[in-house]
Amino acid sequence: MKLARQELGLQNKDADFYPKRHKQFWTHWPQRGVAYVSNSTGSNSLPSSFLHSPIWKCANDDIRKNLVKHIPNAKEVSIYCSGRFECWPDVIGGMENIQHACIVAVVRDPISHFLSAYNEYEVRLNAKKTMKDRSKSDMLAHPLNFERFAFGEEKRFEQFIVDFLTAPNELFGENEIHHVYSMTGILEGLNRKYQRQLDGYLPSLHNLEKKYPAFLKETCPHVLPESAFESWKEDERYHHPSEADKAGFRAAANSVWKKRGPESRALCVLRAMDYMLATTSCLLMIFAKTST
Repeated sequence: MKLARQELGLQNKDADFYPKRHKQFWTHWPQRGVAYVSNSTGSNSLPSSFLHSPIWKCANDDIRKNLVKHIPNAKEVSIYCSGRFECWPDVIGGMENIQHACIVAVVRDPISHFLSAYNEYEVRLNAKKTMKDRSKSDMLAHPLNFERFAFGEEKRFEQFIVDFLTAPNELFGENEIHHVYSMTGILEGLNRKYQRQLDGYLPSLHNLEKKYPAFLKETCPHVLPESAFESWKEDERYHHPSEADKAGFRAAANSVWKKRGPESRALCVLRAMDYMLATTSCLLMIFAKTST
């Protein structure tokens, strides 16, 4: 966070810094996954159950709906046992069976993830229900700095990045802000709570209707039924309402990113954890700046 703020010329003394909230950026782990238990008894080499662990803004709704549709007896679960869904360990027969589970996830380009998440955050923020909730806490009377700019304006997205990096209480008081968090939280959560790692992950959302079933066949062939490996039909796909971008939030964010200015460099630093295993344009951009 400090390095990202420096890219924008923000000194640490300018930041109303909340370490616990910024830590959540890398540790947040959405809980609503999909589990399936096979008929096999399981062994160290043959998983007896399956879990798709969700990451927000990585086609989570699309994947969840199609898994439940294509796999008989697959069900939505709470991975860390809170909320209205059945606890994942209970569904698969207890904590002792977690080590035999085949656990997968889907990720995407981290910058694309942030831009898409910002768009959904704005859409949710300005929905009637959310605005009503915010007025109850007197937040409408004290808007965040980015809210002072018009919808679809590049300045609005640029100021959002500043607001996010300086961690005002109002911004982190919104549940919707979790959408822009890092995709790495799943790794920390699995290890901390279950001493597990992913068995595999799909690194892109491109051609998901074919590549995700094929990925499952390669990663969890012994636990899932053949129906899980069938390509999805186009009419089975789920498209989030924010994709329409009626207010121009995503278009404005894309334009700011394409400028490759300070905001772009700040985003690259912010998502460095997501990019750490790949050589990317982001890393090249940072290295080029620091070497000149």
